[in-house]
Amino acid sequence: MSNESNRLFPQSNMLTLADLKAKCLNAIGLILLYLFSGGIQAKDLEIGVSFSIPPYVIQETNSGIELELLKSALAVKGHSVNIQYLPLARTFHALKEGELDGIINTKQNMLDGVFYSDVVIRFQNCAISLKDKHFNIETVSDLQDKSIVAFQRASMILGKDFTNMAALNSQYREQAKQILQVKMLMKQRMDVAVMDKNIFIYYLRQSYLTGKLTKEEVEQEVICHKVFAPTSYRFAFLHADIRDDFNFGLAQIKQDGTRLAIENKFQQMLSLTLDDNVTIRLANSTAR
Repeated sequence: MSNESNRLFPQSNMLTLADLKAKCLNAIGLILLYLFSGGIQAKDLEIGVSFSIPPYVIQETNSGIELELLKSALAVKGHSVNIQYLPLARTFHALKEGELDGIINTKQNMLDGVFYSDVVIRFQNCAISLKDKHFNIETVSDLQDKSIVAFQRASMILGKDFTNMAALNSQYREQAKQILQVKMLMKQRMDVAVMDKNIFIYYLRQSYLTGKLTKEEVEQEVICHKVFAPTSYRFAFLHADIRDDFNFGLAQIKQDGTRLAIENKFQQMLSLTLDDNVTIRLANSTAR
């Protein structure tokens, strides 16, 4: 019996080592799965964009501050992004139907059944007029008797006072192509253009560089009447986990300097100096 035990013991020990080896391999597999799970779960996301609003969204080059923030933040968790340019109403419908994973530039509670990100960007909309007109614009009510060209859906976005003013003002109109707002103001066809200050500067530069406005027209001094509070925009996602990944990435790129680098990259587009002889002239507003 003792000899039999001696013969069996080594075999028993070998089985134990084999079991241990198998367990180690399983453990290593689980560790590798855990470490690379982010890559496995990363997705190719479809994101809807409604407006080309340089310098925030530049459709021609599929770039802009907002698009680069979007891509950089989601890339932190390994996601890639495909941009789908669609009409506004179509983006809302496509998101609800699951055809899109997210859309940009929404406000809290604009849509039901979606998950809103942290605030991504703030626009400073102004009532922009020519200084030579000597308009006294300190509140929204001061716009009532003036001809106004605003961006699309401004009457729904800029607050109740502006909504009421727009409804009662027969000279109020909205323009989807914001470069035309700039042209209409600088050619003195409208009294006021309601738009974001940075978008105005970008399109004023483009209007001169492409010959749509003359040197004399571009150099008319303008006032940005800050009668509107800054408008905060969030991105909306179909699923909470993607929203959470975006928020995580957004915080990360702010901390590591990526966000600042993106903003600085586009700062040249907002330079007030067009060339050696032409400078955009902005006057200070006394309001707000």
